[in-house]
Amino acid sequence: MKDRFDDRLRGIPPAAVHGLLRRLSAIEAFRGRWEGATKPGAPVLRRVRESVASRSAAASCRIAGEHRPGAASGYADALRAVFDGHASMPPTEGNLLALHATMFRRVPEERARAGRYKSAGLRERSDRDFLSDPVALRSPGPLLIPAQMETLAGWLPSRLAGGEFHPLLVVAAYILEFLAIRPFADGNGRMGRLLTNLLLLRCGHAYLPYGSLDAAIHARREEYYLALRRSQSSRNLPRPDISPWLLAFLDAPEEMQRREANDVIAHLPGEEALSANQAAVMDIAAKEGEVTNRRVAAALGLPRETAKQTLNRLVSLGALRRLGSGRATRYRPRAGEP
Repeated sequence: MKDRFDDRLRGIPPAAVHGLLRRLSAIEAFRGRWEGATKPGAPVLRRVRESVASRSAAASCRIAGEHRPGAASGYADALRAVFDGHASMPPTEGNLLALHATMFRRVPEERARAGRYKSAGLRERSDRDFLSDPVALRSPGPLLIPAQMETLAGWLPSRLAGGEFHPLLVVAAYILEFLAIRPFADGNGRMGRLLTNLLLLRCGHAYLPYGSLDAAIHARREEYYLALRRSQSSRNLPRPDISPWLLAFLDAPEEMQRREANDVIAHLPGEEALSANQAAVMDIAAKEGEVTNRRVAAALGLPRETAKQTLNRLVSLGALRRLGSGRATRYRPRAGEP
């Protein structure tokens, strides 16, 4: 089985190599820029991370069509755990199960299945979808899942440590197989996105908490899932071609870098540039997603004109973006824009 994973990466068609190299170069160039750039102070970065966690949870649940109370907050909890603890969180079976349990701990009807692989008594949430899938896209039966997950978990660290394949291609191949196994009765797509954040962070892409990878995937979800299905359907053929998935997978972090993480080092002010009122406004904006003049004035006990001046200053610093006009004017954190 491990040889089959290798063969998928060795079988990348020549026509796809240029596109993959371009994407890998852009992603690695930004990683180097991030590492060497002067960044805002820790309080500003914390606010950005909180905004990203909340917005990523909303985007991930939209992708999944998940509307149950507690689902978005559970995903945000799991993503914060990844942001904070990735260095000591290898993708072992125990850590995967713990993340899944965290993701669903606020959804009462999922508590029996949270943190457990699906079994004969824990069927997929939508059996109809499973039965309608082509045979090549069906996940293995419950009895095969532990062994297949063990094989996949054993392949990953050996290839990340080796030099034959670029680490991002290894991560993409791992996520492709994880999503084909679909080890959980529910939440496999969300787990795949959590694992993508986790593995990219463990590969040194420290900018991940400062831009929403989930929002970037949501913006390209049709292309993303079409590429996933095409690559899953051919991954076990004698001559597999998983390049559609590899290209789509790399598009997401590149897009997130360009549209969001770049703003943290290019436009956001340092903490020393913020007054006490401005810092308080940024806290409210990070927690609530956006603010208005009326909300700032009420929360901080400021005259409406002072609140307006504070908001305008944050716009000029690049920390907030003004939306709407007149009484409908609102302000949103720049790093949290889709």
